[in-house]
Amino acid sequence: MRIPPPKQSNPLGLTLLALLAVGVIGFVAIIIASSMAQHSTTTAGDVPSSGYQNEDYQVPPAALNPPPLPQPQTYSEAREWLNENAIYAGTVDSPVRCELQELDLRTASNTRLTTHMNQMTECLMRVWGPPLEAAGFTPVRPSVTVYDGPVTTACGQLPNRNAVYCAADQQVYYAQDLPTVVPQELLGTQFITESIIAHEFGHAIQARTGILISNAAWEQQSSEKDAMTLSRRLEMQADCFAGEFLSAVSESTSMQQSDLNSVGRLFYSFGDDVLRNEPGFVGNHGEGTNRQSWMSKGLSSPQIVTCNTFTADEQAVR
Repeated sequence: MRIPPPKQSNPLGLTLLALLAVGVIGFVAIIIASSMAQHSTTTAGDVPSSGYQNEDYQVPPAALNPPPLPQPQTYSEAREWLNENAIYAGTVDSPVRCELQELDLRTASNTRLTTHMNQMTECLMRVWGPPLEAAGFTPVRPSVTVYDGPVTTACGQLPNRNAVYCAADQQVYYAQDLPTVVPQELLGTQFITESIIAHEFGHAIQARTGILISNAAWEQQSSEKDAMTLSRRLEMQADCFAGEFLSAVSESTSMQQSDLNSVGRLFYSFGDDVLRNEPGFVGNHGEGTNRQSWMSKGLSSPQIVTCNTFTADEQAVR
């Protein structure tokens, strides 16, 4: 199914445009987040470039003026885009080259961080660009803006200790102090904080495929309980997309199974119940065990349909 361009007569248009203006999607639940260097070893080059997939894909520059997001015409179409999206028929190729080098994100300057995170999106595009195009979508590479204090964006003021995708401008924002909320025992793991950017890029995939805006439309007309469930489905799908990306680049970045296991523990640590230290708490991002589970599902399968959280049993997305 190829998503058509928006039409002037779209009956949901005004609602969807309003939703974009507040479309901040962060890795850490906002309610929790508000309460709460130097290169080392080179991680690419061990595998000959001829052994990598998608080498002929031309990574585009960051799009500061991206094309409009696709919009469903009806709630029925929005439901179809969630449950039976064309992207689900695709596959993530592996291995894919990623030449990102390790950087101590705790001490790096904003300039170094900005360069590093934008190199990360180059790797993300090399993985996700081809399946998006194959499904009939327009891949867009977001820029990553690093901020270390109050910042106002098209989505309003952003929280510290978080990373967010803003649907209004289709860009990613990274708080310089985000590593301070990563569990201390995981900070030595390769690309542990960068995996959060992979999650945020998952929201960019949802945006370009119509999933994000369709989900927002349904949240608007659902009960509070059902809207929370939809929010969790969206977040854990992004967790799963992050897992598929990490699996694709693990060979070129020399990530070991122990590193990938640590990323799973990171996603667990940002579960709604874990952050609140309240077993059974139901929030808008998902329980720690479920967030870890969906990330692991992505690691274990290149089939994008694996990440279809919208048809999953409700217990799997609590």
